[in-house]
Amino acid sequence: MKHILILGAGRVAGPCVRYLLEHTPHDLTVVDQDERNLAAVTGGSPRARALRESVAEVPRVLASTSPDLVINLLPAPFMAPVAEASVRARIDMINASYIKDDVRALDGPAREAGILLLCEVGLDPGIDHMSAARTIRQIHARGGQVDSFWSCCGAIPSAEANTNPFGYKLSWSPAGLIGASTREARILRDRQVVIYPPGDTFRHGGLLEIAGLGWFEQYANADSLPYVDLYGMPEVTHVYRGTIRYIGWSETVRKMLDLGLFEEDVRDLRGLSYRAFTARLAGARGGETAAEALRRALNLEPWSAVFHKLQWLGLLSDEPIPQEQGSPRDVVAGLYLRKLVYAPGERDMVVMEHRYEAVFPAEGRRVRHTSTMIDYGVEGGETSIARTTGLPPAIAARLLLDGRLALKGVHAPVDPEVYEPSLAELARLGITFREREEPVGTA
Repeated sequence: MKHILILGAGRVAGPCVRYLLEHTPHDLTVVDQDERNLAAVTGGSPRARALRESVAEVPRVLASTSPDLVINLLPAPFMAPVAEASVRARIDMINASYIKDDVRALDGPAREAGILLLCEVGLDPGIDHMSAARTIRQIHARGGQVDSFWSCCGAIPSAEANTNPFGYKLSWSPAGLIGASTREARILRDRQVVIYPPGDTFRHGGLLEIAGLGWFEQYANADSLPYVDLYGMPEVTHVYRGTIRYIGWSETVRKMLDLGLFEEDVRDLRGLSYRAFTARLAGARGGETAAEALRRALNLEPWSAVFHKLQWLGLLSDEPIPQEQGSPRDVVAGLYLRKLVYAPGERDMVVMEHRYEAVFPAEGRRVRHTSTMIDYGVEGGETSIARTTGLPPAIAARLLLDGRLALKGVHAPVDPEVYEPSLAELARLGITFREREEPVGTA
């Protein structure tokens, strides 16, 4: 029997803790500052101890609990401090966040300490890595070369829960959603790097059909270039990673960016209604209403869907803004938190699709391989985003403590010893990919 320390008791922690209690004999200590979260996650199990503690006290928590493994489910900014503390304490760590340079620099020290820092083990990143690495390895084993790799993922409301004009409901923090709307994106096209400056990716999206599910839209997300090396496909010509949303999201977000709604400079908001705030942002001229100024500033017709979405969000309301000071981003985050929410019993949905075009020179043919994962939350129970993010680190923990992972240093889950058993276990739990392959011409 081993001891696992789990940092963070948010929504993702629930599926992680429940899996470990049901499928391993190990004891758990769950650390969080919120007593209600701790009680919900541990559920009174005698094998799951709740420890109310500041996340800033990781070294002291490690020393007082003496775990055999750390699962870090805290937000991304805590990844490096926890990884550093784990290296110093010579304790293996599993994490769901992206590997940044400060953690990548710990590869040597982690190897010297004889430990594994297994990162990017969640949904995206995580399940996407495991599925793509497996398929690309299979293509290579068959004598093929990957010419094009395209991958998109989205956590959105299920069709019956898609009940607001934005076509989106929060499954993470509004600040995170806004941050993702303002970052740069990079793709590889014809072996040339294409860069979309912050927020510009929404000008270059397109429609997307998911077989059996319907039509959506997609746009490039963050930096696609590292996946050439991470997935071991130096021959690739095109690489694209993106986000899936219901149709209309890109146009709406782009107009919000144009209005300056995601700016971070703090302003005096005292006495302002949302309508007055919008009129000020739009530079209302003498005699113009806020609605008229908004339409003029964004070049929108009165019947524009985007205009009506922004009105629905509350930007033309006479309600006073609750904070006295804040940025436009803060104002929007507050509206998102009020309006883009799941009602009790509503289900979310995770959609992930990879598309590969591969050539097989010896056979003289070209094929398109498509891998599609569609997963739904449980009505009145766990959300899909929580399950698909929380189960992979729990499965990896089980593999590690069972002695099935010999890796040392900093790794993403792209090694067969990680992804083969992990994908098999996810499939057993109902999280599966539908695989299809079709010829698309000669090589």
